[in-house]
Amino acid sequence: MRTLTNIIAYALLTILISCKQSLEPIDYGRDACAHCKMTIVDKKFAAELLTEKGRTYKFDDVHCMKQYIKEHGETGPKVSCFVASYDGVSAGFLKANEAIFLQSEFFSSPMNGHYAAFASSEKARHLSDSLKIDVLSWDKVD
Repeated sequence: MRTLTNIIAYALLTILISCKQSLEPIDYGRDACAHCKMTIVDKKFAAELLTEKGRTYKFDDVHCMKQYIKEHGETGPKVSCFVASYDGVSAGFLKANEAIFLQSEFFSSPMNGHYAAFASSEKARHLSDSLKIDVLSWDKVD
């Protein structure tokens, strides 16, 4: 009986672990943007979307991800958006709703969204001041 209980517990644990949403590594130079279909090459502007169903979509530009969300209605409490840190200092991706954004033609993003994400306003402040642009939150990115 104890062996049967262990098997059932192991099976349930395996199912729970496999259902956990997580980012998929982007294979730069090979993976294509889910919106525009261009190859993702620039690590400073990449983004990922995790849906409620656990699907992962990769993007070459924050603007592409926003357009994809609008067109496909990917919203809800379990939908997660992640963006690459422009400065490359922050390890991994940032949660989009916690990131600070700057928009300027100074940022030559792949699809001309011109958005750059930063982990904090302190990290973005130097560029914001020198470019004379406002700091944006995720809900202000279009």
